[in-house]
Amino acid sequence: MSAPQPAQRSSRPSMPSASSSAGNRSSTIQKRQSTALPKPSSIVVDPSAVIDKHAQLTGSHPITVGPNVVLHPHSKISSVHAPVVLGDGVVVYERARVGVEDAVSSVASGSGRGDGVVLGRNVVIETGAVVEASEVGEGTAVEGHSTVGAGVVVGKFCTINASMVIQPHTQIPDFTVVYSGVEKRIDKTIKARADLQQNKMTMHAKQIEIFRKLIPNNVVKWT
Repeated sequence: MSAPQPAQRSSRPSMPSASSSAGNRSSTIQKRQSTALPKPSSIVVDPSAVIDKHAQLTGSHPITVGPNVVLHPHSKISSVHAPVVLGDGVVVYERARVGVEDAVSSVASGSGRGDGVVLGRNVVIETGAVVEASEVGEGTAVEGHSTVGAGVVVGKFCTINASMVIQPHTQIPDFTVVYSGVEKRIDKTIKARADLQQNKMTMHAKQIEIFRKLIPNNVVKWT
């Protein structure tokens, strides 16, 4: 008698079970969700704001964006640990960040102004700056690549020169210019002349109108 032939193996690939496919899809979805930025618990955006499509508004606390606010490409508003309020005419430039992202800083703000970041009317945050301050007053400019720590209170019409580091919980009076690391002086000219303050606000408003023409506005995504 001839020897029995060995059973032939099927060349067709085995099909995954339905439960296996569902499990893989669920795993993929979970991975995608884990990399997504958290969305604020509530977000209020005035329709007159200008928000570039590459600007980020993220976090778990409320974000309020007031009238005529301008958020440039790749600017970031973060409410991960505390709320953020952007007042009328605030401008945040490219790669600047506003908001508290350090949990320790949020808990130990110690400013007496409550949790969160509030930027007053016509505040300007320039390229690459980081602002975690409790409050920044009207007409103040934080120049490029400066860092303003948590709990800081900055007065109105101040200037934080480029690449300065303001330590947490610092109090900066109105009309102060911060320069050369820790040096400070009062700008007596703008302090004494209300007309110069108004001129500064007028020029700021004109600049916002220019930004409306230059920046593709994606505000409808948030309203």
